[in-house]
Amino acid sequence: MLFMVGLNFLPTATVLVGFANRLTDNPVLIGIVGMAWAASWYLPQLIAARIVHGKHKQKPYLIWPSLIGRQMFFILAAWVFLTNAAQPLLTIWIMVACIVFFNICDALAGVSWFDMLSRALSPRLRGRVVAIGQFAGSILGLGVGVVVQRVLAPDGLPFPQNYAFIFACGWIFFNFSLIAVLLLQELPMSEEQRQTANEHGFGKHLRESLTDDPLVRQTLIARGLTSLEAMAAAFYLVFITNQLGLTDESVGTFTIAAIVGGGVGIALFGAVSERVGTRRVAQMASALQFLNPLMALAVALFPSVAGVQIAGTSLAFIIFIIIMAANGAIGHSLVLGFLGYLMDIAPESRRAIYVGIMNTMGGVIALAPLVGGIIIEMVSKVAPTHVAYAVVFGLVAICTGVGFVLSLRLPTRETRQS
Repeated sequence: MLFMVGLNFLPTATVLVGFANRLTDNPVLIGIVGMAWAASWYLPQLIAARIVHGKHKQKPYLIWPSLIGRQMFFILAAWVFLTNAAQPLLTIWIMVACIVFFNICDALAGVSWFDMLSRALSPRLRGRVVAIGQFAGSILGLGVGVVVQRVLAPDGLPFPQNYAFIFACGWIFFNFSLIAVLLLQELPMSEEQRQTANEHGFGKHLRESLTDDPLVRQTLIARGLTSLEAMAAAFYLVFITNQLGLTDESVGTFTIAAIVGGGVGIALFGAVSERVGTRRVAQMASALQFLNPLMALAVALFPSVAGVQIAGTSLAFIIFIIIMAANGAIGHSLVLGFLGYLMDIAPESRRAIYVGIMNTMGGVIALAPLVGGIIIEMVSKVAPTHVAYAVVFGLVAICTGVGFVLSLRLPTRETRQS
């Protein structure tokens, strides 16, 4: 819960991209910031799975990386505060470096965490615990959103001290979370399970997971295609703020929308996961990942909607409030959705491998924002800017639509077992 509060201070699609947008108008650099978080967390996962595979105790692999990595946002906050971001490009690269190092450490900790959680709790109880923790974090996150909005408001802290304050708040809650983790009691892997995991080695288990199980491949493809929404999500804020000429305060407004959407998503996904299963959550999240770029595409193709007013508010602004809220819900769907589905069907000896495969694949997909930035820059040279964004949103909508259809064909756990 405390870790989630820290994350609520640092959502990629709003705060991190919003800060980068104040430092540069280069879409490639903004795309790098948009991809850095997900790519640096997902890509090392298979290596992390190799490190923890077959280990009797996972807790040391959770504590030590967390202890090191969670100090990165103190470094970033201190740099922005002391230098006043006087060198914008250097500041962006320092932010990217801090994000990458933080997430590489957290990747190792994350694989251990999921393995510990799955060993200690049944699938239903795991879903309930995750949902309750995330929901409580989202409630506290509402306060976080208000703080972010006030700090970034014109009468709040001056730029860039406002962002330094936000980064420091995230760092504080990450370390509060670490203190709580130190108090956990682990249920170690049994000697029989450890021998089974180590019997044929990590490499053979990995090859068999990819070649002998078509359901794993189907799940990975569906997850991979729907995850391409990250290419569009990295530019939602940039597109709408530039389209409407919004101020930094809008970053706080969108952050609140994402947090509220996350809270609603947690409550809904948690209930669905417990009653119907993780498969249905994966399908619901996939639907949102298809609808988001589709709505953004509509705004990009019809710029006139920016002038349509509903209760004194631009229709385009309202649409992107909905998109950010849906994006917040999507952010809390992985453990209760696709990843939970894989953990449910995974043999005990291969669970860490399954988690590592899916998350590493997610890291490859997380490179998509960089590709999106390159596409936007190239198309902008020969067409209006809103057309360039429309190209990216359209491509993403097609890919996520295919992924959504594939998710509808995933079998239930009972069907798999039979």
